[in-house]
Amino acid sequence: MFKPPGECPVCGEFVPAKSVACPDCGACERSGWNEDDAIYDGLDLPDDDFDYDKYLRQDRGKATAGSMFWWWVAAVLFVIFLLGLVAR
Repeated sequence: MFKPPGECPVCGEFVPAKSVACPDCGACERSGWNEDDAIYDGLDLPDDDFDYDKYLRQDRGKATAGSMFWWWVAAVLFVIFLLGLVAR
């Protein structure tokens, strides 16, 4: 088992004495000093490739639908403002 000081077995950076984790990659005794013992169960990484273009198309649709409300609110406030100027 690795004990600092020395070279991190995961990333190769120097780990100073009395360190509880690698300052570069964060590997430690609890997570595993070597890649075989590292714990990745809690990361919830997707198994398939991420389609960024599809994400953007979906995200823009949501933003447009939600922002239409605020466009209407801004238009109504602008009309009220103009009516206030004309009424003077």
